[in-house]
Amino acid sequence: MSELVGLYSKNYNLFLDALIKGLEFYSNYKISKFCSPPFYGALAQLKNLPFVDALENDNFLLLFVGELYNLPSSSTAEYILDLLHKRKNFSFLKDLEGIFSFSLFDKNSQVLYLVSDKFGLYPLYYTYSEKFLIFSSRIRPILLCSHFDKELDYQAIGDLFYFGFVTGNKTLFKTLKLLPPASVLSFSISEGRIKLEKYWEDLSLFSPKGESQEISPKEVAFFFHQAVKKRLREKDLLGLSLSGGLDSRSILAALGPEAQGMPSYTLGLPRCEDERLSARMARIAGTKHVFLPITENSLKNFLSLARTLVFFSDGFYYPHESTEKVALDYFKRAPFRILFRGHGGELAKAALAFPVQVDQTVLKAKKALELTKIFLQKTNLVLLDLAPEEVFLHPELKETVTRISEESFAKISNLLENLSPGDVFLYFYLSEYIRRQAVASLNIFRAEVEIRLPFLDEDFLKILFKLPVTKRYQGEIHFEIVKTYMPALIKVPNSNTGAPLDAGKWRLYFTDKFNSLLKKLSIPGFRHYTEFDRWHRKYFREALEDILFDQKTLGRGLFDSSMLQRIFESHVSGRKNYARFLGTAAGLELWFREYLD
Repeated sequence: MSELVGLYSKNYNLFLDALIKGLEFYSNYKISKFCSPPFYGALAQLKNLPFVDALENDNFLLLFVGELYNLPSSSTAEYILDLLHKRKNFSFLKDLEGIFSFSLFDKNSQVLYLVSDKFGLYPLYYTYSEKFLIFSSRIRPILLCSHFDKELDYQAIGDLFYFGFVTGNKTLFKTLKLLPPASVLSFSISEGRIKLEKYWEDLSLFSPKGESQEISPKEVAFFFHQAVKKRLREKDLLGLSLSGGLDSRSILAALGPEAQGMPSYTLGLPRCEDERLSARMARIAGTKHVFLPITENSLKNFLSLARTLVFFSDGFYYPHESTEKVALDYFKRAPFRILFRGHGGELAKAALAFPVQVDQTVLKAKKALELTKIFLQKTNLVLLDLAPEEVFLHPELKETVTRISEESFAKISNLLENLSPGDVFLYFYLSEYIRRQAVASLNIFRAEVEIRLPFLDEDFLKILFKLPVTKRYQGEIHFEIVKTYMPALIKVPNSNTGAPLDAGKWRLYFTDKFNSLLKKLSIPGFRHYTEFDRWHRKYFREALEDILFDQKTLGRGLFDSSMLQRIFESHVSGRKNYARFLGTAAGLELWFREYLD
């Protein structure tokens, strides 16, 4: 990920050297420094990719990371400053399409502005006092600043042990925040405070309750094709992550003839179902395809694997399926530098939008309390049946379930006034799961490549959300995309069901059951691409035990040691599946050692 750091301070030596040192850790970055006292900044460009830009004139200094898809000129910074000059305000931001964050220092007013894209896909963190403001695309550079207050945010830690990710704009430190999506932050030393303003509302994407429309699926497919087309710049640098499912298949179909010769890859266990199906799709589309096997060798060093995930995700993504390290090693030699990914595709198949799958109980829910109970059950991915008051020692962590229940009920009650129950869940998926969990995982990939996400396209989502939830429920839109742009892919079975995309109701039902059985039995050609629960018990057990029961871990006062021992034993014996809890606990401890100690 190309990165941006900066500070607004009258004391140049206060923090800038530490910020630059934080960037220099990444050896594949080219760093450029900028100075317009009292503002100082730096850009770190990943492998000479065109994802950074800067421009300084008599009035402004602008530092930009990311990309715009509706850019009419070659210079992003020049385009933004030209729009600012014409509009005299930030009203132009709502017209920008892309993933980005940027800083703008107004030399005349001595005001610093920080800006995020509409979905918050290019993170920017900040901390401030009356005398300074510091910001960075990653957390590590800020932590190297000597004056940074490292007081922990236990509500953020509680989020991790409930959802599996931090929600809202929290970080694991109280004084460090994530810039909200579609926001402009302004700060000046003369006032010594920040001001946050939204320039666009993500709720505007959704049709109000009861106002959905019968849009043609072909029209929705057209908008997705346009979303892919917008992201086809620098074609010689592009690659595609391909699975046997629907999201990457839809991207492949929308690429059409442009897919010919494009590098693609699939990773997973040898002879998994995704290996077989993705190879078949690659032959149809003509991509240059490789399969990356996850072998025992890939899994032996859990400590190294976990540290990699923790480090590159800033502590927001902990060992789950543990496939990212295999991908990261491949990216260092891959023939592409920009990767198409299918994140966000679940917004077009609501029934599969993990962890908030929109099932019949959701669609039938009428009251906020009923919907909240369903939501809490679905999103409790880590604690499961564990009682926080028995697991944790810290008083704030003991109240995790109570706090999250109250917060969720308030949010759902508010959203339900305007959205259907299904779209309430999809709003959470878009605004929280994508922004805080998916982006954290993508930031691991961004250590080596940049990412493009055509499903998270404003024009596509606007037309998609005009449809009733039941018309974008189980892959109907994906089927239309494939049928319209690469119909030969229809006959390739979906790895999630084992059936071709045009299978009838009964064939789909029986094939799905049979496919699930073959996966469970790990039959070659049908096995799942990961076996995380087994890995935890076979490969990761010793390392997990060493981390979790080290005196340093137990001395932090987070866990009841006897309860932690019971959880561990229940898991490794196979009586319970606490893989997510143990992975989160171990990952958090490694984060403490990397970022706090």
